[in-house]
Amino acid sequence: MLKVLGWLEVGSEVSITETGMNVMKRLLNQPSSDIQNISSYHIDSNSFSESSNTLHEASTQNPSIMVVDDEPDVLLTYESFLSIAGFNVRTFEEPFTALTEFTSNPRLYDLIILDIRMENLNGLQLYQCMKAINPTSKILFASALDAAKELTSILPDIQSREIIKKPVDRENFIKTVRIALGV
Repeated sequence: MLKVLGWLEVGSEVSITETGMNVMKRLLNQPSSDIQNISSYHIDSNSFSESSNTLHEASTQNPSIMVVDDEPDVLLTYESFLSIAGFNVRTFEEPFTALTEFTSNPRLYDLIILDIRMENLNGLQLYQCMKAINPTSKILFASALDAAKELTSILPDIQSREIIKKPVDRENFIKTVRIALGV
């Protein structure tokens, strides 16, 4: 699937960190019209200290979740479902803004939910970048595509239960989130 997207050649073994770094390098070499303000960031995955593991004061009791989707109505729906269930939620319509936020504190979010199909930077590319920065990040995909089999075959770290099929049912959505968080 990554080959179809025109970003990477995927062999039989995929290293998330290496692939993520390659994606990040390619993103940083994009024209500035495609990437706003991202080229000014230097990312060194070894430079993050343990202090970045602390959460915002408001989120010390409840898990923090980042949601990235280019459809505002989907973001509003997810934010509503998750907030009512007691989670701290931050939504991003623009994937580059989400990546910038994640880069500034890669241990802030307990879970990240990514749409797969987005303009300029899709969910798979964003996943690769985030995993390169923080390999322990918990990430779920939400997509209208029926791509679970393809994703799990090319990215062995992803399991089919980590892919939420759109449109989502509130109860199943929250259940999947809770399982991913281990709560």
